[in-house]
Amino acid sequence: MRSSEANKSILTRIAAELGDVRRETLTEQLVQKLKSLILREMIVPGERLPPERELAAMLRVSRASLRGALKVLQIMGVLEVKQGSRTYLTEAAKEILSVPPRVLVPPRGLTQAELFEARRAIEAESAATAAERATEADLEEMRAEFEAMKMSAASYDVALYGKHDMAFHQAIADASGNTFFVWFLVTANKVLFRELWKRVRHIDVDSSLLGHEKILRTIEAKDRAAARAEMLSHLSYTSYFVDRGTLVDLCAPAIDSREIAF
Repeated sequence: MRSSEANKSILTRIAAELGDVRRETLTEQLVQKLKSLILREMIVPGERLPPERELAAMLRVSRASLRGALKVLQIMGVLEVKQGSRTYLTEAAKEILSVPPRVLVPPRGLTQAELFEARRAIEAESAATAAERATEADLEEMRAEFEAMKMSAASYDVALYGKHDMAFHQAIADASGNTFFVWFLVTANKVLFRELWKRVRHIDVDSSLLGHEKILRTIEAKDRAAARAEMLSHLSYTSYFVDRGTLVDLCAPAIDSREIAF
């Protein structure tokens, strides 16, 4: 009996140490395959990748799956799309992929509050930079997501509203032209979006829409300072961490970095 209890104790300690085993998605597998090709210099900087259809056929995957992997590498700064839909390997690709994963993934023990603070700072500068650099195509993307938010609000579809809200902020990061801003927001939203929406009980849609509209108008006006200020005002602690008037613990459960690795 004692032996059985001892074995259970050992298994408990081992299980606690090992944690959950992440199952790699097809996208992650494709990223690893492409990473291997790049590090072995089978593809070199400046070289154009084969067309999406041909590359998907070579890898025996769907174009949708391949597109997800290419998007991840684009966000990381490994690939860039230019001249329409042509995808090229960047000069910094090998250097980026040579960085240990632990450097690219937020550290274990990072709290929701810390990540939110970082998001506020980065999104404020992202909005300011977008005000200077946004093209008409970038602005159209922001407008489209804003209109989709209004439609979702009108139909009382909270989940869809949240997705377009997130896409609106991502469009701003894209317009900034800063690869790190884009990468950080994708990573942060994988955690913040999931956790914050668990807490949502009521959304002041009118206030939310007004805040997004103010951000959009300042970016359209190319007003860097105003865009930064409106983003900071929008990403307030009150808006994000108050649930029916009760302050949510800002030192909430720590984020497990394994959950947000590419």
